[in-house]
Amino acid sequence: MQINPQYCSWDTESTLLIFSDNVYGSLVYYSHLFPVLSVLLFTIILLWQNPKDKIVLSLAFISFVFTCWSLSDLVLWATANPDHTMFFWSIIIHFELLVYIGSLHFIYYYITNNAPGLFAKSLLLIAYVPLILFTHTSVNLLGFDFRNCFRSVIEGPLPMYVYALEVIIALWILAFGVYHGIQTQKRRSEIFIATGGTFLFLISFSLGNIIGSFEFWELGLYGLFSVPVFIGLLAYLTIRYKTINSKLISTQALILGICVLILSILFIRSIENVRIVTVITVILVGILGYILSKSVKHEIKQREEIEQLAIGLGRANERLQELDKLKSEFVSIASHQLRSPLTAIRGYGSMLREGSFGKLPETTNDPLDRINESAKLMAMSIEDFLSVSRIESGNMKYELSDFNLNEQAKHIVDDLRTEALKAGLVLYYKSDITSQGFVTADIGKTQQILHNLINNSLKYTKKGTVTVYVHESKKLKKLYIEIIDTGIGMSQETIETIFGKFSRAKNANSVNIKGTGLGLFVAREMARAMQGDITAHSKGDGKGSHFVLELPLLR
Repeated sequence: MQINPQYCSWDTESTLLIFSDNVYGSLVYYSHLFPVLSVLLFTIILLWQNPKDKIVLSLAFISFVFTCWSLSDLVLWATANPDHTMFFWSIIIHFELLVYIGSLHFIYYYITNNAPGLFAKSLLLIAYVPLILFTHTSVNLLGFDFRNCFRSVIEGPLPMYVYALEVIIALWILAFGVYHGIQTQKRRSEIFIATGGTFLFLISFSLGNIIGSFEFWELGLYGLFSVPVFIGLLAYLTIRYKTINSKLISTQALILGICVLILSILFIRSIENVRIVTVITVILVGILGYILSKSVKHEIKQREEIEQLAIGLGRANERLQELDKLKSEFVSIASHQLRSPLTAIRGYGSMLREGSFGKLPETTNDPLDRINESAKLMAMSIEDFLSVSRIESGNMKYELSDFNLNEQAKHIVDDLRTEALKAGLVLYYKSDITSQGFVTADIGKTQQILHNLINNSLKYTKKGTVTVYVHESKKLKKLYIEIIDTGIGMSQETIETIFGKFSRAKNANSVNIKGTGLGLFVAREMARAMQGDITAHSKGDGKGSHFVLELPLLR
């Protein structure tokens, strides 16, 4: 059906669908193309900075759908072809609703960093189904009045259904944002700005439909100018709160703007318009040059400051290394100096206890036992300090040999079982290996590691059991010794720091106040030096601990 030429002064075919004589001044171009270009510019820059950010991706979706809506609406203004009019008027309703759905997802991502839940998504999908089913039917469009050039639409009930959905989604966004803004103190202003901006954008976006209902379509198009404001607001929020480099974004925006302006000269026929574009381009080039020169100057200054700081840090690092070396030497010397008198104390104490200097009153037995026990603990502490000193200085010696670790573990458990019984604990030994259980390691240091791990479990277990479990993995060629207790357990925070120097569990002092916090550090360093490792596990405070020693299995 052709339009009666007596009503229209333009052709029914528009160039590239959007260029025709049906342009009321410059309104149609400024109300569509300016927002579209602005939106795409912001979106490209944000995607350039954060291509995987969910917030930016949802914003890009809104921009893409809005661009499709704007171009479709522009076609409706420019074309007089009935087929084009029917097609674009039918699909534009999809783009309009998708802008609202995208805005809802944006708010969810911005506030909670998560998409709407399954129930919300299901509601949106169910609400969208009528559009899929009835878009190209009379439920959407009954027809157009082609007797004049305004092509007045005769709508069915579907557009009113979409308008109702848009109102519901807009209120949903407002309520969701206000609720979370009230609930959170730290991000309250940020959430309110994002929510208010999104809500006002949707209201402005729908302004054309509201005013169009009263046959003032041209006036309604001014609502599209709110879109660049909305995108700019969201870009500001993203820069302000998401730590994007605002200087880099502004530079990129200027570069893209200059490219668009230069490219536009190819399509301008009027020399006056060319001059306008040239002036704007010169201004932008000047601004860009100022920003770049200022940035380069600032970068040079920062580089000089960094170089000075690097020199200072280098000197400080050398001094710290010297101090660390002196500290290690002091610990080593002090430990050696303490070792000799301590050996004498333990020796003479033992001789007194055995009666080597004559029979002593029985009342001295308990004090002598305490002397021996304290001397023993002090000797162990000194040995830990010496081990740390050797490890840090690289002087720890390892005498590797092949030995049966399974048998060694069993002997150590047998030796410590009496001590466990004194503490009211049961010390179990379990083995589940089919190999000979041989490893290549330093036998003395391996015994020291096992003594350390088992003694730790005995010290920090008030009641219950300590189990030493030996097993293997022939596939990985590893021999494992697990020490599992029913003691005080550890939090995840403690597990992450338990192998550090001078590190103890927060609840350790409630059970055993003795200990330097060096045993596990030394044990793991020794295990790793022998191509093995030690790991710690626990289900939490009060739920027991679980240490695993692993060494390479020889045969």
